[in-house]
Amino acid sequence: MGFYFYVPMDYIDAYLAKHGFRPQIAEEPHPRLNLCIVIPCYNEFDLLISLQSIWNCTRPQMAVEVIVVVNSPENCASDILERNKITLQEASLWVNNHFDQTLRFRIIHRPDLPAKFAGVGLARKIGMDEAAYRLNLVNNKEGIIAGFDADAVCAPNYLVEVENHFKVNKKTPGASIYYEHPMSGITFDDTIYAGVCLYELHLRYINQALRYAKHPHSYHTVGSSFAVRMDAYVKQGGMNKRQAGEDFYFLQKIIALGNFSEINTTLIVPSPRESDRVPFGTGASMKRWKTEGVLKTYHLKAFDDIKALIGLVDQFFESAPENVPVILATLSKAMRDYLQMNDFENELKSIVENSASLNTFRDRFFRWFNAFRMVKFLNFSHEKQYEKSEIVEEAKTLAKRIEAQTNGNEVKELLELYRKLDKSGFGVISQ
Repeated sequence: MGFYFYVPMDYIDAYLAKHGFRPQIAEEPHPRLNLCIVIPCYNEFDLLISLQSIWNCTRPQMAVEVIVVVNSPENCASDILERNKITLQEASLWVNNHFDQTLRFRIIHRPDLPAKFAGVGLARKIGMDEAAYRLNLVNNKEGIIAGFDADAVCAPNYLVEVENHFKVNKKTPGASIYYEHPMSGITFDDTIYAGVCLYELHLRYINQALRYAKHPHSYHTVGSSFAVRMDAYVKQGGMNKRQAGEDFYFLQKIIALGNFSEINTTLIVPSPRESDRVPFGTGASMKRWKTEGVLKTYHLKAFDDIKALIGLVDQFFESAPENVPVILATLSKAMRDYLQMNDFENELKSIVENSASLNTFRDRFFRWFNAFRMVKFLNFSHEKQYEKSEIVEEAKTLAKRIEAQTNGNEVKELLELYRKLDKSGFGVISQ
């Protein structure tokens, strides 16, 4: 079979024709293809470990494809090109020795990506667009596209739980999948394990602090542990080409659709290795931790500011425009300054005028005051009013605030508490 091409017929065909990358995989997909797992791979040493963890999974009812995108920019260093070449050889041999009709592994090689755009976002987009093509070939618009990383591993029930979650939660456009970094081991030195425990506590503290503030969009957005429906992926314009933070920005669009969910019945284990590929994330944080020995987080007072603003949402809808300045005067100076900088009163007026009901207003309000703007506020407030604080201290303070009991005040005990809090989730989506 040769490469397949599309004539735009509906929104999926139109997206694939206009924005999708030219399909790379010639083999026909299994007629019951339902889940595609996309793995960007650049200068990796442990891809086979990731592939093996997926191979070891219990098989779901429907078919699965794992799409690996081995990539590099057009101006790539020779040693990385050589590493990618070795990875291709090793992975191709591994794939030839691991055949299962309903679990297939596909490899795309893109050594020529434009230097201006090359990076993890573009690699994910190539793989996710390919997944959309293949799911579209079998007319499965509600098929699932999952993000994974070339240095991550999964629990044996990963495939089954992802499939079951989307089968049960029919309205969900996407889901965050539960993850845990390793707390100890022999692969890395103790410094890295200590650092990644702190970093994961920082991530979970932020997530729980936003839930404490009552923001409806507080979910983890980790590139190795998410899944979306194919039609939602296409409707939201596909993956972006960002060279860092692509997962966060992409998932914010999916979360804003509503009915986003969590899969807490399985486990992804991301690598805690240090890296300088992107300016933030696990790898960058571990590199900074190893060189500086310091990781800090946002002060809880900034989340109190967010909580205070969210507590006024219904008043904003019900009050006359001339009363808005009086309401805003009750907020902290950092929040007032931030809202003024973002032309909040005019934005609020537009949101109110385009909302026929309180529920519509709330939805539009949180589309404006989304996770992106909250991060902007957190950074702004820590430039103008607050100072970043020790992660353990802020995590302890929040735990007391929400009356969560912990077995101790050390990093690992607090991390275990926050893992339990995250696993409790937001509940099951109504059908």
